Amino acid sequence: MPQAIVIGAGFAGLSAASFLAKAGWQVTLLEKNGGPGGRARVFEAEGFTFDMGPSWYWMPGVFEQYFGHFGKKVSDYYDLLRLDPSYQVIFGENDTLGIPAGMPQLRQLFENLEPGSAARLDEFLAQAAYKYEVGINKFVHLPSRSVLEFVDWEIVKGAVRLDLLQSMAKHARKFFTHPKLLKLIEFPVLFLGATPENTPALYSLMNYADLALGTWYPKGGMHQIVRGMVALAEELGVKIKYDQEVREIVVAQGRTTGVRTATGFWPADAVVAVRTPVVRPWATTISLTSW
Repeated sequence: MPQAIVIGAGFAGLSAASFLAKAGWQVTLLEKNGGPGGRARVFEAEGFTFDMGPSWYWMPGVFEQYFGHFGKKVSDYYDLLRLDPSYQVIFGENDTLGIPAGMPQLRQLFENLEPGSAARLDEFLAQAAYKYEVGINKFVHLPSRSVLEFVDWEIVKGAVRLDLLQSMAKHARKFFTHPKLLKLIEFPVLFLGATPENTPALYSLMNYADLALGTWYPKGGMHQIVRGMVALAEELGVKIKYDQEVREIVVAQGRTTGVRTATGFWPADAVVAVRTPVVRPWATTISLTSW
């Protein structure tokens, strides 16, 4: 059985390790910290537990699909609760807006702020639903091995409906004028590290994820997702080793032979180096040794 080393027990590392194990590899996952999760790890002190990373659980279908690849369901590992209100927007002192989970209540909120906007919200979300379906199936779930994957007739045919050339800011103002509604519609692009003015209106799909699919929370905290992924990986035979910071990826005659940590050499036929953010390259933290 071929052996693989996966570096990093965050979401990406745990996912890669599980898929490799499913494909028949003997997998060892090396994590530099004392526990899994990466940016989604927890801090525990004096009987309290704090999530150290993500605080939003959107697009629950993505996680359902992940566990579904292994014949499992999210509910096999953790319980999800839909939040109502989904969240609260704070505009200033004594000026807040709770975003209801129910669509009738959401429509009423829009209508109260801007008469006639409830019907426009319906149209806005209908367009966003189309973008979400195309975006998930034609972009997100592709393996991204080649740019040719994205040359798709449905995308070309639906280019106008996808609003690829219009900004999110301009798109939002076609439907709404109230400043609070505009802020509510535009804020999800911050998750992309962008601004509404330079983000294609395609990303109104994020509004569908927000306002239609809702905001969820794993009972017990966001780290329950990590624990679920760890449990799945271990069920598949993945061996997870903590406090093992990889210092070298060793290559001999053009082939990876393993990695080196403070405790010694770990042989492998393949090494998967999972690292975020991508702006900090591996070369700054791990040396590549070859001969």
